[in-house]
Amino acid sequence: MPQSDPRVRGLLLEFGAGADDLALLRAEAPELVALVAQFAREPEAIYALAVNETPPSSPDSFMLRPHVDRRWLGDGFGCAPPRWTTVVFLDFPPTGQGGELVVFPREAFDDAEPVSRNDARQTVMSKRGALVAPLPGRACRLAGDLPHAALGYSAAPDDPWRLALVLAEFARNPDDPTFLPHHFVGSSFLPAPPKKSLKAPPRLLKKLLT
Repeated sequence: MPQSDPRVRGLLLEFGAGADDLALLRAEAPELVALVAQFAREPEAIYALAVNETPPSSPDSFMLRPHVDRRWLGDGFGCAPPRWTTVVFLDFPPTGQGGELVVFPREAFDDAEPVSRNDARQTVMSKRGALVAPLPGRACRLAGDLPHAALGYSAAPDDPWRLALVLAEFARNPDDPTFLPHHFVGSSFLPAPPKKSLKAPPRLLKKLLT
C-alpha cells in the first residue's frame, strides 16, 4: 500500500470476525488478537487492520492528510467508507510534541483538491477539527465517513516513534447500507496499555507498507 513517507513501517491485514477468519490474524500478529477482539465483533463484517509506526515531522504539518478510510483492493481504493473506525495509540515518544489524531465534521472538505500538509493547525481551527492526544492506551472510535487526519510530531533522536493501530469495519457486500453512526463517538482508555505486549515491533512490522 503506498505511503507518503517511505520511512513509515507497518502491518496491513484484512480479515473477518468469525473464528476461522481470525486464524490469519493469530498467525501474522498474535500479540494483537486480544486487543482487536475488543472491537471486531460483527461476524458478517470485513475488518481492515493497519499498524503504523510513523517518523517525526513538523508538528504544524499533516503527517496524514484529512481523508476518509477506504478498503485497499490491491490496485486502488474502494468507494464505500467503513461503518466505523477505531484508532488505538500503542506508543508515543515521552518527549514528543504533537502527533494528535484530528476528527473533522463531514462537511469540512469538498474533495476538490488535496489539503495542504502545511499550516495544519490553522486548518484544524478553521475546519473545526477535534484533537485527540496520542496517549498510549487511548482508543478513539469515530463514524467511518468522518474525515480525519494525523498531525506531525517532534521527538528526541533516541525516542520511539508514534505507533498506532487503526481498525475499520466494512460491510461485506459494498451495496449493503452502512448504518453509520451520526457523530464522532469519542475516546476512552483501555483497561491496560496495550504497548506492554508490543515491546518487539519487528514481529508486528515484518510486512512493510511500501
